[in-house]
Amino acid sequence: MAKKYGIDGFCFYHYYFKGGKMELELPAENLLRWKDIDMPFCFNWASESWIRSWSRMTGNVWAEKYEKKGSQNRNGVLALQDYGREAIWKKHFEYLLPFFKDDRYIKMDGKPVFIFYSPNDVSCLHEMVLYWRKLADESGLRGLYLIGANMHAGNDDLDAAIIYEPRNAINCLNASGNVWLNNEVRCFDYEKAWEEIINTSPVYAYKTYFCGVSGYDDTPRRGKSGECLMNSSPQLFQQGMGKLIRKSVRYGNQFVFINAWNEWGEGMYLEPDERDKYDFLEALARAKKETAESTGIVEEENDISITQELAKLDYNARKFKKLFEVIDKWLFIEQAGESGFKTYLEAQDIRSIAIYGMASLGKHLLMQLRKEGISVDFGIDRYVGQFGKEFKIYRPEDQFPQVDAIVITSYDAENIRKQLMMKFKGKIIFIEEMIDEIFQKQG
Repeated sequence: MAKKYGIDGFCFYHYYFKGGKMELELPAENLLRWKDIDMPFCFNWASESWIRSWSRMTGNVWAEKYEKKGSQNRNGVLALQDYGREAIWKKHFEYLLPFFKDDRYIKMDGKPVFIFYSPNDVSCLHEMVLYWRKLADESGLRGLYLIGANMHAGNDDLDAAIIYEPRNAINCLNASGNVWLNNEVRCFDYEKAWEEIINTSPVYAYKTYFCGVSGYDDTPRRGKSGECLMNSSPQLFQQGMGKLIRKSVRYGNQFVFINAWNEWGEGMYLEPDERDKYDFLEALARAKKETAESTGIVEEENDISITQELAKLDYNARKFKKLFEVIDKWLFIEQAGESGFKTYLEAQDIRSIAIYGMASLGKHLLMQLRKEGISVDFGIDRYVGQFGKEFKIYRPEDQFPQVDAIVITSYDAENIRKQLMMKFKGKIIFIEEMIDEIFQKQG
């Protein structure tokens, strides 16, 4: 069915955890054994821990909608990711090698294609890649063609990047305010998502592949803390894929990715269903046929795209500079023995508090305040399910209770402050201002 409608190969998620523990490996292993199945394939290593929503670790929250109170054992870790050292790297490579040597395995210039889903999280990436490339040479391979997903800048250890969708498009729409609530679920327009996909520039000065999406709805996994692309249709999918194929041809790309074939739990699938039957597959076949004669050369980056990339790099540089400065001062405060958060809040007569932004800084602030005996009423974040029922989180769009103060831990704090002032009457505090004052007093 896939080949009939123009799918040239499958990219399997590859789950390989601490100590060589694997999950969902049998489909690929069966394909390796069943040589009569003529379908090219490659791997995408989803190199995250599997966790529960309330875990203090970072990773892939597997199915928070179905988590039950009382199941909070072992720090909420379902499958721990630990990359290990050379012995583990060798064991992993040796598992992959029979796949790499299979004639059906997708290759670039004879080199097996392997994707790192989140290369920035692999702390030993440089050493691991060097070792794998050495093992590949020793195994008679012509090398490895390594692609990184979810990257914002080039990486000398890898050969190319892929813009992962629809996460990139959803992030862009969220940043521009193109989001609304439907049954308490954050929703985005499918057609606008495609506009973001088509307009997204490559990773600056780096070989970049692009990705289309058939739809998105992760509420089966995440419930009301999920997200959804609304108003999808085979017609819009066909238009988007046609543009994406032509864009890829212009950049000289050999691959176009689609998310996904059968990601039913996140509403991303090309397989036929009762509502649309084969319409999305037929739309793909038409888009591919219409662009089959497309030709072109790699376009030079114009001044606009260069400016956009430089602006993005500058934004990220300023963002991480702020994060480093806050953490640096916070560590000095901790080393002094008394953090001073409680004293700071009491001096301003703040008795009830909320935290805006429950990513790394927000989580650490919550734990620190609790450590000092300060009760935090709630958090504000676009992802509401990350603490389960243990800690209430409102979305920025929600109406939330009034408290004495909200501490903003997110970047773009000034824009967030302006938005909060429309519906919040209490004090608004930037975490860097709080840290600065405590730091200066401890001196």
